[in-house]
Amino acid sequence: MKIDFITKNNISDKAIIFIHGWGGNKNSFLPFIKNMKVSKSQWFLPEAPYPIDKQPSTNSNQYNTSTSLNQKSWTYKKANGLWEINEPKKMLDNFLNDVVFANYNTENVYFIGFSQGAAICYEYVMGIKKKLGGIFPIGGFIFKNSNKKNLLSKENKNTPIIIGHGEKDDVIPIDKSKIAYKKLVKEKANVKFYKYTGGHKISIDYFREIIRTINGT
Repeated sequence: MKIDFITKNNISDKAIIFIHGWGGNKNSFLPFIKNMKVSKSQWFLPEAPYPIDKQPSTNSNQYNTSTSLNQKSWTYKKANGLWEINEPKKMLDNFLNDVVFANYNTENVYFIGFSQGAAICYEYVMGIKKKLGGIFPIGGFIFKNSNKKNLLSKENKNTPIIIGHGEKDDVIPIDKSKIAYKKLVKEKANVKFYKYTGGHKISIDYFREIIRTINGT
């Protein structure tokens, strides 16, 4: 199985991968990114591989701007009751190596993840053994059955990480991001925590902060 995706803009200096959350799809954040001005960048919006109508619900709803009923998840519950982690990691490996890293210096590749997409940032992206440009998890959490000792690879010790979370989030409590932040601080990561007014959504002010980081301003 391959990861489906859409892209906006042509190959440029920087690549930004936006990972949607539970219930989203590759179109979820198209309206959002159209208004975001990032200089000389190409956006990639990968779609999670597992249809939700065949999967149990998780506790992480997607802030979905799409009218499509094509709802997807980055994981599914196995017969033993655990959530599948390794299978989507392999698919993401193939997608990144074949589509993104083949065309961009990894230090110019940035990841944004919302909700379950932020969990993908913690579980998978931060452990990539290539130096990345920046990692920005929003309204997320660390997977319960994660067996990772460290979230961060040695290659990404200095990679800018900005965690965003709404103070009134009643879907994923802000404490989930605080747990991830404290763990990353212990790992001596280059990490900031940005809390904002609101619920389970993306703050425009937070997004401006990460755009400044990507643009180097």
